[in-house]
Amino acid sequence: MRVMTFNLRRDVPIDFNDRWNTRRSLIYNVINEYKCDIIGAQEIKDNMLNDIKENIEGYNIIGAPRGKKVSSERNSLLISRNYLIEDYKTFWLSETPDKIGSRVWYSYLPRICTTAILQMDNGRRVRVCNTHLDNLLPKARMYGLKKILEFIENEKLPVILMGDFNDRPNSKLIKSLKEGKISSKKLLPVQDVNMGLYNESTIGNFKRSGKGLHIDYIFVSEEIDVVNAEIIKYNVNGKYPSDHYPLMADIVIN
Repeated sequence: MRVMTFNLRRDVPIDFNDRWNTRRSLIYNVINEYKCDIIGAQEIKDNMLNDIKENIEGYNIIGAPRGKKVSSERNSLLISRNYLIEDYKTFWLSETPDKIGSRVWYSYLPRICTTAILQMDNGRRVRVCNTHLDNLLPKARMYGLKKILEFIENEKLPVILMGDFNDRPNSKLIKSLKEGKISSKKLLPVQDVNMGLYNESTIGNFKRSGKGLHIDYIFVSEEIDVVNAEIIKYNVNGKYPSDHYPLMADIVIN
């Protein structure tokens, strides 16, 4: 199985020459070229979702927007049509997870997780979660992560948790998750298969300099072996598809 997390960068006027309509074809190229089975995408607005649906084949796309406004973003899961989607939902990282737009008071924006149970053609099943944690406060990121971990705490299936965590590898958030301090569900990042990846950025802000932060992750449970992981630096003549680089991993579910 090949999985990817990819923050597509929302479409906003302040990006000028890097707005969605100038780079959407590069997004399509990444999706088509790397042929992932599951893609967890973040910051998708309605116009972006519609374009992807019209230009990408072979995927079912699931996930609700985080609010009721037209401009609201979503964390969509792109699932290969070779997989059966048994169940899926979007829940809010709040005390009322089924309430649209709900949030904890110290989170600037509502934060969500889109999750699904998938069945592969060999009959094996897996739980997948895709999220985008708070970009301002460590306290809000920890709260959001704990809400996701509460959701999967008693999950009997193998688990893949991916997304933009907005925190560095040496942060309290990431170290606590790796060390099992905030959940009995043991999850490890695919980057551990190649520790040198932590020295590479996953967000470059369209600057093409190679500098930036490492804040995107794919975590997997103990039943999953990681064969390979890489950060994709795909570009065309220095033009990148997003301000983030996609993180991709080949895994085997035992």
